This record gives sequence, structure tokens and C-alpha cells, in this order.
Amino acid sequence: TGVKIAGLYTTSILAKSEALAAGYDEAILLNQDGSVSEGSGENLFMVRDGVISTPSETDNCLLGITRDSVIQLAKNELNMDVVQRHIHRSELYLADEVFLTGTAAHLTSVGELDNRMIGTGTTGAVTKQLQDLYFSTVVGDNDRYVNWCTFVTPSSG
Repeated sequence: TGVKIAGLYTTSILAKSEALAAGYDEAILLNQDGSVSEGSGENLFMVRDGVISTPSETDNCLLGITRDSVIQLAKNELNMDVVQRHIHRSELYLADEVFLTGTAAHLTSVGELDNRMIGTGTTGAVTKQLQDLYFSTVVGDNDRYVNWCTFVTPSSG
């Protein structure tokens, strides 16, 4: 039996497989212009000099719910600028922090990229603040964003 694989996920699956085979945990995808697009299943953010940047909508990144949530939390709770723009791969090497967001990744820091340490190589202060805010929000502990949650009552059976 023949198998056909098609769709937008194919590139991400192949990129992730290639990264794992090379000893890395994740792949960063570039768009047709060579700008950063996203991870294999996550959105990408970088922090440099107190400004958070993420690829713009025109960089072929998925406009994820987690991405939007993190942008809102950064602006509203940390009073930080979040700039959506083209990001060159080399900018990531000079970033103070890089993190990925997504349904499965939640908010995960990147310690190293292409064998180059990012910042201190550990979770940075901005990433940690956003992780704490995000997790308190998604479990319903942040009253300002309780409308983001749908509470489910466990079944008795």
C-alpha cells in the first residue's frame, strides 16, 4: 500500500526529525527570505535590551493562541513592548533570551542555538516572569484573565 504525506505539517515534521538526528531538541524554520519564521511546532520570541520581538504575520508563522496570550500578558502585565517584525537568524545569537510558545510547548526557554549559548544559557528573567504569568492564567488563578479559561467539572463516574 502506498502512502502519501501532504500538508503544512510536512515541513515541520521533517525539520524536527533532522534536528533530532543532528542531536538538537528543536528546529527553527526560516521563511523564503531567510528570516526566522517559527519552531517546528511553536512560535518564537526573543528578548533583547528589554524589548520582546516575534516574527511578523508576514513571516509565515502560525498565529497561535498561546502566542497571542503571551503578547497580551507581556504588554498588559509586564508593560513590555512586543514588536512583530522580521528577525534575522543572527539576531537570535545576540539575544538576551529566546523562548518558544505553543499548545504543547507552553512557554519554553531556549538555552542554546547552533551550539551558541543564548544569554546565560538558562531561563531568563523575562521568560520566567512570562512562564509564571502564563501558568497562573491557564489554571484559572489569574482573575484578570479568568475569561480565557473554560472550567470543567470532573464526572462522578
